[in-house]
Amino acid sequence: MIDLEGLWRDAKAGTPVCAVTGTTKNAVLNAITEGARTLEDIEKAVPLCGGECALRNVSVCGCRENAAALLAIYVPVFEMMTEGGGCRHGKPAPKPEGCPGTRSEKCGGCTGCGA
Repeated sequence: MIDLEGLWRDAKAGTPVCAVTGTTKNAVLNAITEGARTLEDIEKAVPLCGGECALRNVSVCGCRENAAALLAIYVPVFEMMTEGGGCRHGKPAPKPEGCPGTRSEKCGGCTGCGA
C-alpha cells in the first residue's frame, strides 16, 4: 500500500494531482492558502476530473484522494502558521528612543523591542 501523505509531502510543486486536468500540487496548495479547507472547497477552486486519472497519476490514486492527502498534510500546517491572525501592527510609528532594533517597513513591527 502506498504512503500517499508521504508521497505528497515530498512531491515537487509541479507534480500533477490530476493527470487529466493538469492540476498540480502547487495549485491545490494555493487553494489552501486562499481558504480551501475541504475537498469540496478544493473542487470549487481547481479542476479535478473525479477519478479517471488514477492510472495516469504518479500516486496511482484518483485526484480526489490526492487532494484529500494534501488537505490532511497542509491545512494543519497553514492554520498553525496563521493562527495569530497575521500582523497586528498598525501604521509604522517612530522607533522608541534608545531601541537597538530595526523597524520593518512592511508592517511597522520592531525587531528590538517588539513595539
